[in-house]
Amino acid sequence: MGYGRNNWRQVAGFAAEFIPGGEAVIDAVDLARGVTDSVGLSRLNYTKGGHPLVELPWQPPGPPPDQQRAEAVGQQAWNVLFADETRYSAASLLDQVGNLLVPLPPAELDMVVRRWGQQGLERWDSLTHVEDGNGEPAYDWRRQRELFGWLLRTVSPYGAMLIGTWMPCSQPDDDAECECGDHGWVLPEGPFAKVDGAYVTENWQWVSGASEAMSWQDMDQGQLGDCWLLTSMQSVLQANPQHAPRHLRLEANGTVTATFYDQGGPIDITVVPDLPYGHGRIWGAKGHTADARYAETWPSYYEKAAAQFYGNYHDIAHGGPPATALNLLTGREAQWLDLSTAWLVQEVADRRSRGQALVATTAPAANAAPGEAAKIAGGRLVQNHAYFIKDVDVAGGRICLGNPWGDGATRKLWECWLTLEEVGYYLVQIAAVDTW
Repeated sequence: MGYGRNNWRQVAGFAAEFIPGGEAVIDAVDLARGVTDSVGLSRLNYTKGGHPLVELPWQPPGPPPDQQRAEAVGQQAWNVLFADETRYSAASLLDQVGNLLVPLPPAELDMVVRRWGQQGLERWDSLTHVEDGNGEPAYDWRRQRELFGWLLRTVSPYGAMLIGTWMPCSQPDDDAECECGDHGWVLPEGPFAKVDGAYVTENWQWVSGASEAMSWQDMDQGQLGDCWLLTSMQSVLQANPQHAPRHLRLEANGTVTATFYDQGGPIDITVVPDLPYGHGRIWGAKGHTADARYAETWPSYYEKAAAQFYGNYHDIAHGGPPATALNLLTGREAQWLDLSTAWLVQEVADRRSRGQALVATTAPAANAAPGEAAKIAGGRLVQNHAYFIKDVDVAGGRICLGNPWGDGATRKLWECWLTLEEVGYYLVQIAAVDTW
């Protein structure tokens, strides 16, 4: 999932060396169009220390805007927004604002958001943080998500970016835990080139087996410690390739909506399409490249939506149980496998044949420094890490672990085959869940 950029130059450039005079033709076209890699990099919408705000093409649905109505409703909602919350309660004010704005057509709602600007949006955000007498948020979390999800999906791309910039409640916080000062947010251009049904990275590595729009092969964990979440996504997608298209969608205005499950019920989380960026690359999860001009971005948005669900990136970046992630993704409770049984390999094969996703974890490192991945199994595995069950060899009595750490197109880190004896020695648990 990206922004549909046609990387024609990369495709043509790859073929140019096999065509007499091909390079000269490409150079001439580049000169005429003013297209170079440096130009593409310079126009990358990256804001250091903040969120990008750029006008993007948008065709609002519905009738033409009624400016007078938008002005009147916007002013009325503004007055409610700035009423005394100690007198009327923050929850009541937020409900009244929502009731006033929901009937507006998208173009008029966008006019209101733009007119309110920083002051109005910051005030709207502040009301969501008001607590009741028990120290709990005065506004129900689910109602808040529904209200702001609708708002983000309805306004223009620029309006959504205004909301993402001035309403922190609509975006997960990103603390890169890095003092370099080179971190911010970027609007990716992506996706990378696709040739003859196969994906190609910016270094022209062929990506095998990833011809679907959203495939488990696309996952690359990035710099955050959320393997428990990302490899669960891989496992679910491998078991049920239809899961991602049904639970992640690109809205008409460029925002992205992920469907998760909370207490067994579905809940939509809509996020602004900018992503954490630092050191010249996408900082979190991504596809086969960290270059924001070519990156496959659906893993990034799944990760961002999960961070918004939990509160911020920090809350997902320091580990968690895969069983929780599997429940978040499917709405079903995970089941635990008995690692001591002699029939473990056969059970894994049976569960995979029934469309179950399985995720395994290794034991925490005893003496490893914070952030250090202690290698085990001759360097094939690391401690305190989550893997998905990628394959099984019943005849040989082995299972294969897949790693969410991407490795370009070669995926050397993907596979680690373990015998039944090694499973008992290196793994501490395997969780399984139905995906269909």
